[in-house]
Amino acid sequence: MSEAMLRRAIRLLVPTSIRRPIADRVYRTIARARLMRQWLAAHSGAPLPHRELSAARFAAARLARLPYVLARGGMAKAWTGASAHRHLLNRQPRTLRAPERAKRRALAAFLALPDPLYRRRLAQFERLLSALPARGTTSRRGGILLITGGLGPGGAERQAVLTLIGLVRRGLAPVELACASLRDEAARFFLPQLEAVSIPVREIDRDASRDAGSHFESIADACRSLPFSLHEVVDYARTIAALGPRVAHFWLDEVNVKGGLAAVAAGVPRVVLGLRSLPPLNYAFHQPYMREVYRWLAKHPRVVLLNNSAAGARAYEAWLGLSSGAVHVVHNGFDFDPATLARCASGSRDFRARHGLPGDAPVIGTVIRFSEEKRPLLWLEIAAALRRTMPEARFLVVGDGVLRDEVHARAGRADLRDAVRLVGHQRDALAAIAAMDVFLLTSRAEGLPNVLVEAQMLGVPVVTTPAGGAPETVFHGTSGWVLDRDDPAHVADVLSRLLHDRAWLSRARSSAYEFVREAFGVERMLDETLSIYGIGPVT
Repeated sequence: MSEAMLRRAIRLLVPTSIRRPIADRVYRTIARARLMRQWLAAHSGAPLPHRELSAARFAAARLARLPYVLARGGMAKAWTGASAHRHLLNRQPRTLRAPERAKRRALAAFLALPDPLYRRRLAQFERLLSALPARGTTSRRGGILLITGGLGPGGAERQAVLTLIGLVRRGLAPVELACASLRDEAARFFLPQLEAVSIPVREIDRDASRDAGSHFESIADACRSLPFSLHEVVDYARTIAALGPRVAHFWLDEVNVKGGLAAVAAGVPRVVLGLRSLPPLNYAFHQPYMREVYRWLAKHPRVVLLNNSAAGARAYEAWLGLSSGAVHVVHNGFDFDPATLARCASGSRDFRARHGLPGDAPVIGTVIRFSEEKRPLLWLEIAAALRRTMPEARFLVVGDGVLRDEVHARAGRADLRDAVRLVGHQRDALAAIAAMDVFLLTSRAEGLPNVLVEAQMLGVPVVTTPAGGAPETVFHGTSGWVLDRDDPAHVADVLSRLLHDRAWLSRARSSAYEFVREAFGVERMLDETLSIYGIGPVT
């Protein structure tokens, strides 16, 4: 069985949840078996004493590796156990009990430990690349290639699609997209938009049958020197080498680390890694190799790290131990379609009527996921505090999540009963936002919250906690208000003051749109992205 067939069989037969923790161990076992087979073949004709001596040396070498093997096994078990406590990183220390705070500190220290396996294998990978002949992918096509995990209905995917369409409209060619997977219907959510403007979309090429004897074979061998958990690097490299872009722009952590290594191996002149709002250690998908690979890539002169908020950039710099300014910032772009904005504004009264909201009542609303970091229960406590001074106020909450039962129970208590509308997920969330007088966000952790930009785009003033990149989306005092405290009484007082100031509300509605149109327009985003690409603005 060939190596490619073996990898394909493992992917198909072994579930991911089992495969990832044991893959490296299985892969190393196979490598050792091959090494023993080569040794036996080399010494098959040697005298018996020589073979016994060589076998003893081989056994001694294996024994010397035993502490390392045990350490790796302990690290693997510790990593698996850490997953059960990762949620503690997303909670404020003051909300935790003493044992939880101790676990949180221990988890943060553990996740910051260097990983010797990946450091050693990355150093080997670098040596193999340095021995390769000069690689110039741009001699064939020289276009711009974007690579994402898929085309699902997410914020990063939407920004990738806006970038692709904007580049094509500016006359840049060729512009293409490759995705890790497009098999599920949900992963093709944005595909029709790209097909409408004839942008080529393909999946990552996983067919290794053509590697042998090709110009790509030496690159593939270098990529296969990496640990098995990074075995997909060779598939990304195969795709990139075939397309030969001058710029390869990746999106989100899993694609970044694998695609980034592949692009460096393929010799792409400019490699751009589009980071998440927060580093992956805050999420369950965090993998042991991510920090070491990011640190290796950040040192490469052709690699640029990119974030959509200054807060997110600083968070990645702290996690990776990079100097300030090492991660570049380009704020998200939004397509301010006048027809869509007009439709939402004209339908706001109908939306209120459908959900039992009086046309003349002040409506405070939000669009959030019912999760701990969004603090929906704090949002409702603020609503209850506001009702004590503004009993005519009504509240509109769009969203759902794991705290659904707690949110519904709190909204059903006497002080909020009949004043709160919990409408769940709305396909047309913009129409719901347009029905609000003020948009309130109470998150304790954020990247760059798109929903604050969308609210101001519709002329709805916003009030937000200073979480992450939220202050970057607001012209404080003009298009909205950034809170300096988050206790319910103080926030309710701010809301009451703003809602009673009709002159301020009127000014904020007009200035909100102007502010976000200038700060978050697609053309501004494209200009800054092209500068990152090293191309310069093209109109």
